[in-house]
Order: sequence, then C-alpha cells, then structure tokens
Amino acid sequence: MTQMLDEAKAGGFDLLLAGYSDRWQRNLRRTLELLEDHLHPAGVALVMCDRRIISSDPNDWDELVAESAGAEKYSRRLSERITEGYAAKFAQENDPGGHAALGFRRSPEPPNTLQIDPDTIGTAVELFERYALGTLSSQRLAAETGLEASRIRCILMNPLYNGWIRRHRGPNETRKPAPWRSKPPVSDELWARVEEVRRTKCKGSGPRRRDRVDLLGGLLHCVCGRRIRSDGAAADRKPRKLHPKPCPGWGINARIPAETWEVPILAQLGGIELDDGVIARVVAALGSTVRPVAIDRSRIERQMRELALDHVGGEISDETYLARLKRLRESLAEVEQTAQVGVPADRAVEWLRALAETWQGADVPAEKSELLHAIYERIVVAGREFVSARLTPAAYAHGLALALPEVVVKARPTGFEPATFGSGGRRSIR
Repeated sequence: MTQMLDEAKAGGFDLLLAGYSDRWQRNLRRTLELLEDHLHPAGVALVMCDRRIISSDPNDWDELVAESAGAEKYSRRLSERITEGYAAKFAQENDPGGHAALGFRRSPEPPNTLQIDPDTIGTAVELFERYALGTLSSQRLAAETGLEASRIRCILMNPLYNGWIRRHRGPNETRKPAPWRSKPPVSDELWARVEEVRRTKCKGSGPRRRDRVDLLGGLLHCVCGRRIRSDGAAADRKPRKLHPKPCPGWGINARIPAETWEVPILAQLGGIELDDGVIARVVAALGSTVRPVAIDRSRIERQMRELALDHVGGEISDETYLARLKRLRESLAEVEQTAQVGVPADRAVEWLRALAETWQGADVPAEKSELLHAIYERIVVAGREFVSARLTPAAYAHGLALALPEVVVKARPTGFEPATFGSGGRRSIR
C-alpha cells in the first residue's frame, strides 16, 4: 500500500483498479482517508470493478461509502465469530487454535486438536537448548537452521513447548495445562534458563566493551553473603574484585585480582571430558523422576500483584478483578499439582557435548562470560579460597555436575595450590 501511494504521488498512474470492493479495504475510515488525503490529491481515481464504482464520480459516492461500510460490518462480524470459535475451542478442547507451531501438528480426526509431532519437535527443542547456552542470538540460530530470526524468537517465547496453552496476552492472559504438560518437550528448567538468557540480552544499552568483560560478574559472593563487585584495573592493568565492606572471611586486602578465581574456573570448564565413564554416570543419574522448578508459580504470583495494583488504582472494576483473580488462583492450583519427568538422558548427553564444543570454540571474552553465567549460578569465596559453587538448574538437570573435573591444576606462580572441586550436589572447592 505504501509503495502504491508513493507511485501515485509521483505520477506513476492515474487509475487504480480493485477487483472486489470488499478486498479493497474493510475499514470505512481508512478508505476515506486513502481517497481524500492521498489518491484524489494526486489525481488518481479508484475503480471497484465488481460494483462498477469510480471514486471520482459524485454519483457513485453514496454507493462507495455503503459498500465500504458493508465490508467493515462483515469483517467485524466475522472477527466476532472467529473469536468465539477460538474461545470455545480453548475452553472445551484445551486447544489454542490457529496454525500448528514448529514441532506440533493437528490430529487428522475431528476436532483436529493440537498434538506433538515426533518428527519435528526435536528441531524446536534444539533451538531452546542452543539458545540456553547464552552465546547464540536468534540471528545466529537463523543462520544455522535456515529459519527466520523472527520465527525463532516467537518459538522461544511460546509456552506451548513448556506444556501450557494460552489465550490472550498481557493482563488478560489465561493459561491452561496442555495434554503433554506432565512431560513437555521443553522442561521447566530449560524454559527458565531461556527466559533468563532473553532477559540478559535485553538489558543495557550501547555497544559492549569487549576488552573489559568481567567473566565472573555477579557470580562471586563472600561467605558473609555480600556480592563481590568489580573494581576496574590496577596499575598492572589486571582487573580487580572489591569487597564493599570489611569482612574477616575476605581478609585485610579489600581488592584482589580477578584472575585468582577466573583461572581455576576456566581450567575446570576446559577440562570437561565426555568419555564413556562420564556418559554412563550421567545416563544412570538422570534415570529417576524429579520435581520441576516452580517457575510458573512466580509468573502467576506476579500477575496477581499486577492485577491487585490495577484494582487499587481504579483501572478495573470489582467484578473484573474478582473474575481474573479466580482464574489466576485456578492456574496456580494446577501448577501445584503438576509433576514432571526429568531431562531424557540422551538429550542431556547431546546438551553436554554441545556445551563442550561451544566452550572450546569460544574465543571472545564476552562469549566465555555468557557461558559461565549459563553454567554457574553462584560462587561463594572466602578471600582467595573457594567455599562452594552452585550450578544453574539447567546445568544440574543435564548432568553437568558429573562431567566437571573435581581437581584442576593451572600453571601459576610458586606456591599456588590446585583448586579441588568436591563431589556431590554442589561443586565444593577447598
């Protein structure tokens, strides 16, 4: 439409033919705006061929307006019927309606509800797993897969893969568990990690300084509970870490070189070896059933708080508030009753191999930092000594705790002792 208007104003033509009146515009205001503000001033007339109407003829004006109004009326009624149909399908069949997303298909028998397509769901799940590593953008995934970047972003935000169907978005959103909610293609842990990565990539403004990347930014915490801050570089140009207040566990030096902790952590990740023994332990450990992380509880509770604020602010009526609150409470009850099977062992092994390959190929500090944040959730230190390290839920769910080496040695100045990582649920370092 924009291209056509530009050509009309440039004198490219003086007559515009529309085969069918209701295909020209189904909006009376827009029709009049296009004719009176754009086409007619440019000396261009519109012809509705099926009704033999020409917009420049005053005798046809009333009929043109009537046709446009009738097209808009039909469009509005059709929209109402479609909306009612989607609502009925959502309520009665637990189906969101619309086209099937990648990895899903519609059953051949009526009522043609949505179901998982085993032939293509792996492609969609792989997008989540690759993006969860934290080093790949939607554009990079698009280049690798041939899918459009916008389509990939929609897939990564679609709760259907996590076992939830939804109707509407925003404050009016309603969710219901899908038939595959008990074993969704994308686990709660993987879904939470992808959301976290998406939020991280949306923060900040302006280009990053690639020469000043803090590899462990936000991960280091003192035994006293305070987060260790970055403090730039000293005279030797080595980045430093700062404890904001005096602490016996930290020691007398407020600032300590960041490489004190970076070197052992990087050595541990560089030492990942997925031999047959490690793979066997991962497969054995992931054969049991686990409870999911209740990420949906946080989402629903946040919606409850926002709903209450809207009600107090007078933006919604008492009846609307109570109706929406009831739906949110029902959704919360469904979340509490939901159980889930852990990550399949074969997919966990694929995830670990992809992680190892990505780490070996990461040669930019920013990429290494994003991978570290995808693996470690919190690293507790007492001065120069490690106390404990907790992995992210996604890392634990895929068996990474079993693949990380327990002892790493890196060439350091005389007197440096190797960092020892203890076994068990957490990676303790003595």
